[in-house]
Amino acid sequence: MRKILYILLFNLTLFYPLKAQDIHQIRMFGDEQFRNGDYRLALKEYQRVLLFDNERIYNDLYSKIASIHYYSSEYDHALRYFDYAIITEINDSLRFELMLNKALCYFKMNNYMAALNELFDLPDPPGRFLQNRKNLYMGICYFGMNDYKNSEGCFSALLDSYGVSEIKDIFNDFGRFNKKFRPGKIELMSMLLPGLGQIYAGEIPDGLNSFLLISGVSFYSLVTAVNYAVIDGLLVLSSWFYRYYSGGFTNASDLAHKKLHRKKEEVYSEILALIELHQLKQ
Repeated sequence: MRKILYILLFNLTLFYPLKAQDIHQIRMFGDEQFRNGDYRLALKEYQRVLLFDNERIYNDLYSKIASIHYYSSEYDHALRYFDYAIITEINDSLRFELMLNKALCYFKMNNYMAALNELFDLPDPPGRFLQNRKNLYMGICYFGMNDYKNSEGCFSALLDSYGVSEIKDIFNDFGRFNKKFRPGKIELMSMLLPGLGQIYAGEIPDGLNSFLLISGVSFYSLVTAVNYAVIDGLLVLSSWFYRYYSGGFTNASDLAHKKLHRKKEEVYSEILALIELHQLKQ
């Protein structure tokens, strides 16, 4: 009993000086660390403020804590604190921005569907600037989900007539590229003729290697069948041919996927550069 009482009194001596401190000073110190980029220390100070802020004067710290977690790539924690910030924020514009920031967290997590759901839950934007941000984020979501038609529509809402024409050309070119290097098509080509899909995709060394390898296995199987027995030739063919044959067209499909992914990143950068250019002109 005496031990429990001692622990209780010891804990009270720890908490009492903290309560007696000026919470505003702790907040200012936390802000200073935040500006200096010392996010771990800033987070510690902000959490102390919230712990003893019985009057809920410093609810704006929820968004700052969310930002700290965002900068630290702790997106799950950032999402939780953005939720707290949204609940306690009374300004419509700031609440709208906080909801957009939640979408940014989902972008970082490559969860475009969750980001899109978040954007669908947004109320009518309180201003042109926030409407443009919403359109931009929705365009990014659709683009990340390979829904290029809706993506083009959202991006077009940010541009003038000349910009709309430009972005239409970008998406049309990208659509033709996707059809030309469709993974299923490339894979089928390598099934019909080993190495053809890789060569068509521009990976000539890989294509030639696949063709020569399959040809070599086939030739060796034929020589074995002639010199020894047909069954021996078939055994060689079955054990090696299908392994390299299936590996060849699977590799062709993988190359096509990588090629499309690289092109998608290039197109994405091109779209953002176009939007930035037109926004600067406005």
